[in-house]
Amino acid sequence: MAKKNNFRKTWKTLTELGQEFGVSAVKFGNLLKQHGLREKDGEPTQFAKDGSFFERITPKQGKPYYLWHRDQTSEYLVSQGVVKNGISAKEAEKMTEARKLARSYMEAQELDDQGSKLGYMMLSEMVDDIKKVGLQRFNQALKSIGYKGEEVTLEDW
Repeated sequence: MAKKNNFRKTWKTLTELGQEFGVSAVKFGNLLKQHGLREKDGEPTQFAKDGSFFERITPKQGKPYYLWHRDQTSEYLVSQGVVKNGISAKEAEKMTEARKLARSYMEAQELDDQGSKLGYMMLSEMVDDIKKVGLQRFNQALKSIGYKGEEVTLEDW
């Protein structure tokens, strides 16, 4: 018996595709622009339209957005010389979570440096989440978003 083709397994967001390539949604969107699939304003190009690379989704509320054909988009970018990071979806999710935590950490650190109790409380609340994504991955995420401080250790708390 043939498996049904699941819509969400085929059509992915920029975030989901970016994870497969090991980059953020913004960087992945820029890759699409660099390789002729998106215009400067973020809209799909005529080439993308002609090649059926995307599906336009129009929700009942909110603005329309696009989902991109996972295999077709990935294969095209790889054929253009873009290297796939080759990480699993689970690993990509952890990297995305680590980047979110890193941004929150920098915000909390700034508040803490200003003497705000809120900053200290935010930092204390992050310890378990940092352990979940892994300290090394968290420190890599800090570097990737421009953190200039020393590596974080869990003894810091």
